[in-house]
Amino acid sequence: MASFDPDALEPRQQYKLMSGTIIPRPIALVTTLGPDGVANAAPFSLFNMVGVDPPMLMFSLTPRTGEVKDTGRNIESLPEFVVHIVDEGVKEKMNICSADFPPGTSEIDFAGLRTASSIKVRPPRLVECPAQFECRLIDIIKVGRRPNHLVIGEVVMMHYREGIVDPAKFYVDAARLAPIGRLEGAGMYTRVTDRFQMGRPEIPGVPATSG
Repeated sequence: MASFDPDALEPRQQYKLMSGTIIPRPIALVTTLGPDGVANAAPFSLFNMVGVDPPMLMFSLTPRTGEVKDTGRNIESLPEFVVHIVDEGVKEKMNICSADFPPGTSEIDFAGLRTASSIKVRPPRLVECPAQFECRLIDIIKVGRRPNHLVIGEVVMMHYREGIVDPAKFYVDAARLAPIGRLEGAGMYTRVTDRFQMGRPEIPGVPATSG
């Protein structure tokens, strides 16, 4: 078995091991609004849900050069943002948004993404994305030595492309959502094309719980 002591590794080596192992990871394409009114879009693969009541999600801003990108600065100025799920149809435009643009540049305009007004927050929604979560900031927690900025948001409005959700059962059709995710290494992604199901086991004498 290969074993590694993180204290003996450079941050780049730690990242390669962690990001190459914790896979697949969903992609959050996050839109924010700057103090100058310029809308920003950036993808993050350190992203997941936190919990419900209220619904909450998180993503991590990991500075590459010691400086937080526009997304972090914008959220600190206007504590609202929209998180989008990325599918096959929008993957190329998402990838354009991942480039290192100068501060104050609208990745949305550069990538040719179409927008719509949000209902409860001010940053725009990207209408080409299959799911869009309007969020208000709960907290930004700085962790680690860089530090990394853990952004936690409350989902205040949810939008889905027609046909993805059964409104009677609140069932999300993963095949219709068709998200892509990040894998190991530079430029590696995956599709949700193979699924299997396992029921939760019942233990004799232990009451079954939901969830």
